Amino acid sequence: MKKLIITLAALAIIATTGCGTDSTSPLITYVARASSDSYAPHLFILNATTQQSTAVAIPIPTTAFHVASNRDATKVVYTRYNTTGYDIFLMGKDGVEKQLTTGLDAWAPAFSPDGKTIAFYNYLSSSSSIVTMNLDGSNQKALYGTASGVYSYYPQFSPDGKSVSFFLYVSGCNCASQHRQGAAEEASRLHAQNSHAAAPAHAAVEAQVATPTTGWYTMALTGTTPTLAYAATNWWGPAVYSADGKKLLTTHFDGTQWNVFSVNLDGTGLTPLTTSTDIANISAMANKNLILFDRYNSANSSYDIYAMDQTGANQTLVSSTASTYDYLIDSYWGD
Repeated sequence: MKKLIITLAALAIIATTGCGTDSTSPLITYVARASSDSYAPHLFILNATTQQSTAVAIPIPTTAFHVASNRDATKVVYTRYNTTGYDIFLMGKDGVEKQLTTGLDAWAPAFSPDGKTIAFYNYLSSSSSIVTMNLDGSNQKALYGTASGVYSYYPQFSPDGKSVSFFLYVSGCNCASQHRQGAAEEASRLHAQNSHAAAPAHAAVEAQVATPTTGWYTMALTGTTPTLAYAATNWWGPAVYSADGKKLLTTHFDGTQWNVFSVNLDGTGLTPLTTSTDIANISAMANKNLILFDRYNSANSSYDIYAMDQTGANQTLVSSTASTYDYLIDSYWGD
């Protein structure tokens, strides 16, 4: 897959992350979905030094979505439909698929930084729950179960692996609402999330927020009650932690367009990092002193990868391929 060459200035910024050269740093990975390939998912590593993308030899099923990679791009987890409904699967470079959940209506898995734990959300009869499990699917437990009419979505781990962020939606869920820019969501992911059958509750409902508010929350894996980080109704998830774990990077509608923001974990300091008025900017992720994000390119019908510094300055195109959606995070939607 041919990639655009970035400027020397941008290269200097990206090279400081040490991606791919430091065993303690995650590789920059993304899931590419091309219209010419029926939007089948393919995992790539973006090399910051050569500005080239390398395909990872993991034969991800064409029906998989919400694909997430571990830190060294040796394994992926994903959601796909099977005989028991929507469940989560694991696959490594050996190409062997392992089913991790059964009949849980499970979605949007994410690896912990050490690759030993997976978090996801699952639908219950009238709510959804944040769940964690071991890499082999064992020890499934609800980190945060919600009351009827309250839905929790898209968990993401903190850099130290001790907490997760997730979105809490209150007073029902318009789950079929899928934000798409220029057909960015491929046909294989047009799942009708408002038509899920009730899945069996597999863990007791944990302590509830007394008066839940729609917005982004954080919660320690050893905690019992999440903490509201930022109340938001116009959202596009997931939200991820900043590299230092002190902020969340979110996407929400600013009244004109979808843009990337940062916000402190206590809800203060909301700061726009992108300010586009005509092009959507979504799906930010942190890598040391760098923030990467996806920007829709209407000229060639693609989602391109950009890099910027912590203030939103020096926004630089890193990767672009016509008619291909290069997703830094392969699971996001919102109301």
